[in-house]
Amino acid sequence: MEVKCRVCGRRVEIAVWTAEYERLKSSDDPAYICDMCQQRIQAEAQDERSR
Repeated sequence: MEVKCRVCGRRVEIAVWTAEYERLKSSDDPAYICDMCQQRIQAEAQDERSR
Protein backbone atom coordinates (compact mmCIF):
# COMPACT_ATOMS: atom_id res chain seq x y z
CA MET A 1 0.00 0.00 0.00
CA GLU A 2 1.37 3.40 -0.92
CA VAL A 3 0.54 6.25 1.46
CA LYS A 4 1.37 9.94 1.57
CA CYS A 5 2.75 11.66 4.68
CA ARG A 6 0.33 14.32 5.91
CA VAL A 7 3.19 16.60 6.98
CA CYS A 8 5.82 16.53 4.22
CA GLY A 9 3.93 14.86 1.36
CA ARG A 10 6.51 12.12 0.86
CA ARG A 11 5.07 8.88 -0.55
CA VAL A 12 5.97 5.69 1.31
CA GLU A 13 5.24 2.04 0.58
CA ILE A 14 3.82 0.20 3.62
CA ALA A 15 4.39 -3.58 3.71
CA VAL A 16 1.31 -5.80 4.01
CA TRP A 17 2.60 -7.69 7.06
CA THR A 18 3.10 -4.62 9.30
CA ALA A 19 0.86 -3.35 12.10
CA GLU A 20 0.89 0.08 10.41
CA TYR A 21 -0.71 -1.48 7.31
CA GLU A 22 -3.50 -3.03 9.40
CA ARG A 23 -4.15 0.30 11.16
CA LEU A 24 -4.29 2.21 7.88
CA LYS A 25 -6.40 -0.43 6.13
CA SER A 26 -9.08 -0.41 8.84
CA SER A 27 -9.34 3.39 9.01
CA ASP A 28 -11.85 5.38 6.93
CA ASP A 29 -9.44 8.33 6.66
CA PRO A 30 -5.89 7.04 7.23
CA ALA A 31 -3.63 9.74 8.66
CA TYR A 32 -0.05 8.71 7.98
CA ILE A 33 3.01 10.59 9.25
CA CYS A 34 6.40 9.26 8.09
CA ASP A 35 9.16 8.33 10.56
CA MET A 36 11.23 11.41 9.70
CA CYS A 37 8.35 13.78 10.47
CA GLN A 38 7.41 11.86 13.64
CA GLN A 39 10.95 12.26 14.96
CA ARG A 40 11.00 15.97 14.11
CA ILE A 41 7.63 16.55 15.82
CA GLN A 42 8.80 14.69 18.94
CA ALA A 43 12.04 16.68 19.08
CA GLU A 44 10.15 19.98 18.75
CA ALA A 45 7.72 18.94 21.49
CA GLN A 46 10.58 18.05 23.83
CA ASP A 47 12.21 21.42 23.14
CA GLU A 48 8.95 23.19 24.02
CA ARG A 49 8.61 21.20 27.27
CA SER A 50 12.16 22.02 28.36
CA ARG A 51 11.60 25.78 28.05
